Amino acid sequence: MWLGWRTAWSARCENAMSKPMSASLAAPPSSLWRDRRFLWLSAAWFCSILGQQTALIALPWLVLQLGGDGLALGLVVTAMELPRAVFIIVGGAVADRHSPRRVFQCSLLCCAALLALLGYAAYRGGLPLAWLYPFAAAMGVVAAFTGPSAAALLPNTVPEDRLQQANSVFMAVNQLTLLTGPMLAGALIALPGVRAGGGLGLAFLLGAACFLSAGLMLSRLRPLAAAAPAAAQSAAGILRAIRRGAAWTWGDATLRALFFYWAVIAFLTAGPIQIGLPLLVKNVLGLDAGHFGTLLSAQGAGSLLGMALLSLLPPKALGRLGWMVFCADALMGVLIIGLGLSAAFAASCAMMFLIGLLGGLVQVRLMAWIQARIPAEMRGRVMSFLMFMMAAVTPLSTTLAGLSLTSAPVRALFAGAGLLLIGVAVLALCSPRLRAIGAPAGPNAADARATPSLQTGD
Repeated sequence: MWLGWRTAWSARCENAMSKPMSASLAAPPSSLWRDRRFLWLSAAWFCSILGQQTALIALPWLVLQLGGDGLALGLVVTAMELPRAVFIIVGGAVADRHSPRRVFQCSLLCCAALLALLGYAAYRGGLPLAWLYPFAAAMGVVAAFTGPSAAALLPNTVPEDRLQQANSVFMAVNQLTLLTGPMLAGALIALPGVRAGGGLGLAFLLGAACFLSAGLMLSRLRPLAAAAPAAAQSAAGILRAIRRGAAWTWGDATLRALFFYWAVIAFLTAGPIQIGLPLLVKNVLGLDAGHFGTLLSAQGAGSLLGMALLSLLPPKALGRLGWMVFCADALMGVLIIGLGLSAAFAASCAMMFLIGLLGGLVQVRLMAWIQARIPAEMRGRVMSFLMFMMAAVTPLSTTLAGLSLTSAPVRALFAGAGLLLIGVAVLALCSPRLRAIGAPAGPNAADARATPSLQTGD
């Protein structure tokens, strides 16, 4: 579930069969911080994720403030996710064919312009709810190019032997912004002495400033020479590249099964988290945007603690990766049920903290497992297929969540999603192939595979 918007995300990782995880962890911590490329990318990443977090807090609250209900909120999210699903594979191919840095930079600057316009309109007041639908659609198109280009840029910026360490830093940055961004956005929205809508406008303008700063920082970044992109080609060439990426992804049975699993998890969690959580805070608990931001910040604090524990514990102490991921998902299903039933804000914060803790414990290991498994020339496309699956199921999830809330209480939405999440995680544990993710390679390993052929060219 931690692959949501983020993350998004946010699930790109290493082949443990070909390179043990301990090798990456052995790199001295100071080595990355002497790399100017990594420093510029880290700063840009921090600003971009901070801008994303402020927008993700402000947008649902703007829908509710303009008189929208659960269905309206679901439709706004759907308007954002549908264009993202349509264009995201094209975004992956473009990131592979052109410079991922330039694609990422252009998308960040477009995000800055869109949020600046929305922030100005929200601050002035009189913004119709209907205007949010085309705005959300435009953001979805931009996000289709942002995700794949960002996923391809990190491996093109740091050496492979430092990739897991860099992933650890980036995940820490993600969770640091998840800790600070929602609280900052919530404080701006609930700012005393500001007329209705003014705080929301300030939150969107802050997001625009963050995206603009990130785009300007990327101007100083020069990726590794070995990661030079292929020459730009025609639309037919891009379509051929997409087909080759699809063939490679389908040829990896374990990765294919894992991608389908994530799509199911995204379907079960997108509705409750993106639609149910703001409604739970506002309508059930009777609280404001500041409390909504605090809930998400509690999740960020848990994730930071989980990553800190991961860096202190030896990999063997956490068990096999497959068991760890699916058991964590099952436990998160229990926590989602409890979140919907909770009547106390402190208890809700505690459960969000635990959800973040579980996510933090598995994210870095899982990210490292996938990233090195994918050939460098395929990363943008293969990751775009995962993002496409996530983006394709999210509109369906949010629309169904909004429709269900017209006839059922929001607590029932959390209970149903949690129960289904537990069931799917248990089914995944019953699969030898998925259960063996992260197992040592061997002649009888369930995860063993022949690397899909790249002879088709690129």
